[in-house]
Amino acid sequence: MSGRVIMPQLYALQLERILSRGYSADETLALLWHGSKDELAARIDPEPTWERLLTYAAEHWANVEAAVRGGYRFSFLTVGGLMSLLAIKFRKREETDYRFTGERIEGLRLTGSELALLRSMVPAYWAFIPAEAADAEALAVEAGEDAVPDAERMVEIAIAMMP
Repeated sequence: MSGRVIMPQLYALQLERILSRGYSADETLALLWHGSKDELAARIDPEPTWERLLTYAAEHWANVEAAVRGGYRFSFLTVGGLMSLLAIKFRKREETDYRFTGERIEGLRLTGSELALLRSMVPAYWAFIPAEAADAEALAVEAGEDAVPDAERMVEIAIAMMP
């Protein structure tokens, strides 16, 4: 999805924290435009340093608005960032929903539509490897096809950084 804006990992993950709480695009943008770090800490999560996101949003409002309304792609995503994204957006946890071997994520089960969305968000240096060669949906996504024939069918994949 080349029309998506590019977002740095830190700010994209903070946006996902807001969106994962069920806020609409308009509500999210209002929080970023009118909200304070204290309000975000109280309403969303006290952990992150929200001031950085608010500063970034003020300085890059058009990009933030486009990301919230139309999606985004990470400019760079570490394995820790990928694991955070899986937890925040897809509610997938290490050791419960997948294994991290130190080199790759294995045994991750997503629907075809979740897999297509994840693939559209992460940089191209992440490879999505189907668990079974016969899994046509996973192969289609791995090959770069946008549509997965059965978007709700579960597929099992591994994710690894390409050398």
